[in-house]
Amino acid sequence: QQEDQYKDLGKAILQKAFRQEGYDYSDKALEGVLKIFKQPSVEALLTLVGAGHHTGREVVHAVFPGSKDKETARKVVPLDKVRARKHDHAIPIKGLIPGMAVHYAGCCHPLPGDRIVGIVTTGKGVTIHTIDCDTLETFTEQPERWLDVGWDNEGEPEHFIGRLGLTVGHEQGALSSITSVIAKNHGNITNLRFTNRTTDFFEMLIDIDVVDVKHLTNIIAALRATPVVNAVERARG
Repeated sequence: QQEDQYKDLGKAILQKAFRQEGYDYSDKALEGVLKIFKQPSVEALLTLVGAGHHTGREVVHAVFPGSKDKETARKVVPLDKVRARKHDHAIPIKGLIPGMAVHYAGCCHPLPGDRIVGIVTTGKGVTIHTIDCDTLETFTEQPERWLDVGWDNEGEPEHFIGRLGLTVGHEQGALSSITSVIAKNHGNITNLRFTNRTTDFFEMLIDIDVVDVKHLTNIIAALRATPVVNAVERARG
């Protein structure tokens, strides 16, 4: 049941948040702040945290008001240090709880084979980003929202959106050549948008259904070998 999954995730998030602030987690500690969050039970509060409606830090600050003062004095950790954290600081769950609501970020289009991180998002569950996504800068001061996740390589292959940016010669049959190369490499174009045109070249973004990074890399290599293509790179955003 989804409510139980959110509850388990919420407890894991709070245990991590308490530990980061130097406190021991206990359900009893949460009982004293139920009125603040207008919740009838500890289980209800855990469920809200797991669903992303409250952060672990909010709850810790409610239980231990003095921790806010400690927080203002705390030095902000640079993002490259956050990325380099060892796994023993990660949330104590292996990936995501089965059945959790999962979304793949449109800002970085993560694919199997990418290093990834999960971000608990208010009302959405968990959003998956690549570890080098610029959007993660937004969450450097909210470490309790970060989940240590990885791809499950044992399940059935799924299709994901990979985005490419191309610069193509402005000549007859160019678009047909591109679509043909992608199709021959078992990619399926789901969206195509022109971003710039000149008399000699045009630039475009293409969204392609692929199974993983290797699949997208093979398509990129094939496109680079196509005479009408002047440049092709994996695109973000």
